[in-house]
Amino acid sequence: MAERTVDVLLVRWYERRDRAPDVLGRWLRAAREHLPAAEPRRFGDTEPLRSRLPLAEAYARADPLLFLAGSPPVHHAALANVEARRRGPIAVHTLQAEVGPADERIRRFALALTHPGTVYVSASVERGLVLDRGTLYGPAAQPGEPYLAPHGDWLGLPPDPPAWCWFGPVYRQRVARDISGEDCAGGLFYAGGPWVRTSLQARPADADPARRRAGRLPRGLHRSPLRMIRDHYPRGASQGR
Repeated sequence: MAERTVDVLLVRWYERRDRAPDVLGRWLRAAREHLPAAEPRRFGDTEPLRSRLPLAEAYARADPLLFLAGSPPVHHAALANVEARRRGPIAVHTLQAEVGPADERIRRFALALTHPGTVYVSASVERGLVLDRGTLYGPAAQPGEPYLAPHGDWLGLPPDPPAWCWFGPVYRQRVARDISGEDCAGGLFYAGGPWVRTSLQARPADADPARRRAGRLPRGLHRSPLRMIRDHYPRGASQGR
């Protein structure tokens, strides 16, 4: 198939590593019920995706991500290994599909993956990616929502509203007075209107990393600076001396 430029819906799930049920099992069950195109045809921890291991073993060995290729319209996905080393408390899973934001299959699939430890799920549009022989290539001409958990540490909610999103239990009460949403799957589903207050918003584009985090965050979603250093330089590891 000839190379072409596409727009995709970028879906991300942010969840607590210590409260995450088996994501691979959840993914496969949700795909069978709501989105068969998300069932993996190819997978691996590097491109090109050519792992010969059984899927469960490939996921267990992936550090930090297992990449998946589904069937059109699902072109790419990535599942975080919740046991990955030297990462913060948040695991992030991703799906990119060539559909519009109103596609009900994607919404049902996205909500089927949520659980009480899910912090936030969002869908935003990425424009101008290249699709070549079933593989997506970036960067996008117009990126989707910024990544909100670098190295597994939660920065806060995005400064601009996505196409739609779902707030998990940890945010449900915090955002209820700011937005108009629908009670759904134990959280709050948002599809437009006024956005959350500034104190809950991350500043991912700030040049100073210390200022990127929102002013108000739920507890337990990011590491302290000391813990980050300890995770980066585990006991016994060389620090460049």
